[in-house]
Amino acid sequence: MSDVVIVAGETSGDQLAADLVERVRRVDPSVQFHGIAGPRMRAAGVSTWIDSETLAVRGYAEVLAALPRILRAKRVLLQHTLDKRPALYIGVDAPDFNLRVERELKAHGIRTLHFVCPSFWAWRPERAARFRDSADHVLCLFPFEPALLAQHQVPATFVGHPLATAPLRHADRERLRRKLEHHDAPAGAPLIAVLPGSRVDEIDRHAELFVAVMKRLSNRFVGARFVVPLVTRETRERFENLLWRDAEALVPQVQLLFGHADFALRAADVALVASGTATLEAAMLGVPQVVSYRVSALTAMIVRRKLKSPYVSLPNILANDWCVPELLQEAATEDALDSALSGLIAQPRLAGVMRKAYARMGDALQPPVSPDSDPLANAVLAEIRSSRR
Repeated sequence: MSDVVIVAGETSGDQLAADLVERVRRVDPSVQFHGIAGPRMRAAGVSTWIDSETLAVRGYAEVLAALPRILRAKRVLLQHTLDKRPALYIGVDAPDFNLRVERELKAHGIRTLHFVCPSFWAWRPERAARFRDSADHVLCLFPFEPALLAQHQVPATFVGHPLATAPLRHADRERLRRKLEHHDAPAGAPLIAVLPGSRVDEIDRHAELFVAVMKRLSNRFVGARFVVPLVTRETRERFENLLWRDAEALVPQVQLLFGHADFALRAADVALVASGTATLEAAMLGVPQVVSYRVSALTAMIVRRKLKSPYVSLPNILANDWCVPELLQEAATEDALDSALSGLIAQPRLAGVMRKAYARMGDALQPPVSPDSDPLANAVLAEIRSSRR
C-alpha cells in the first residue's frame, strides 16, 4: 500500500484531482489518498484533512483578505504530510499555494508531482526555472508545455486533457433538453447556458451583469430559456436572490442546477461563461460561447502589466487566435455581451466557424497513446515507484 497526499483548490482542481484518483485506483486500488479535498475528491475516496474551499481565491487583492486562513491551512498540511511521510505529494493546479508547499516538502526528501502546468508562458516565461525547486515532475494538460519546460530543465509529461475525451465531444443535445423543466419551449427558441463562476466572489462580480444580459436576450428571442449551473449552496442562494430582486419576471424561464455544468452545456445552444476551465469544457462540448470576467481594479492593473499573451480564455490560448469573444473588465457591458450572444444565436455561420476551431483543439489535446493505456495513471504510479528507490 502507498500513501499519497493530494491537494487541490477550487472546483476545477477538485474535478481534475478526483479524475486522477479514480484513474490511479483503477490501475492500483492499494494507493491511498489524503489531503486538501473538495466534494468530488471526497466522493472518489480521498481522506480529507482540509476542505479545498479554503484555497478557493483568485486575484491579488482577494488573496490578501484570505491570507490568514491560507497560511493556517499550509501549516496544518505541512505538519500532516511530514508526519505521514507519503510516497508522493501531488499538487493539483493552485500554483501559488502548491509550489510553495512542494518546495518545502522536496527539501525534506518527499517526492513531489505537480499536475497542471502553471501558465508561465502567458505570464513570466523566466519563472519556469523555479519549478525545478518545487516539483520533481510536472504533468501537463497541453501538448506544447513539456517542450517549454524542457528549456528550463524541468521534467514534464503531456498526459492529455480529461475534457478532450470522446464522450464529452458528442452530446445528444435534444435528449438532454427533454430532461429540463423547460423542454416545452417554442420550436426554435434558444436555450442559453449561463455560467457565472464557481466561487461566491465570482457570483458577486458577475451575477448582476449576467442577469441583465439574460433579460435582454429574453426580450430579443421569443421563448428563450436559461440554465444556470451553480456549484455550492452559497453560490446558488446568491444568484437566486439577485434573480428574484432584479428579474422576477424572468424566473419562470430560468432553471438553476446544483453543479452539472456539463449537462447544462451539452443541452445549450450557446453559453455565457465566466473565464476559467468552463470555457474549455464548453469548447470540448462544441458549444458556441462568449467569455466574460471581472476582477478587482487592483488585480486587473497587475494582470495587465504581467500578461504576456493577448488572450485570457483557454480556447483562444490553445487556438492562438481569437476563437471566442473575450469581454473583460470594462469591456464586459450589457450591450457588448447582448450583441455577442445575439450574433451567435442569430447567425449559425458564426457558431459553425467556432465549432470547427473547437474540433481542431480537441484533437490536439488527445495524448498520443493506445486506447488501453492511461498516461495519467501510469505517470503517477511511476513517480510512486521512483520514491521507493
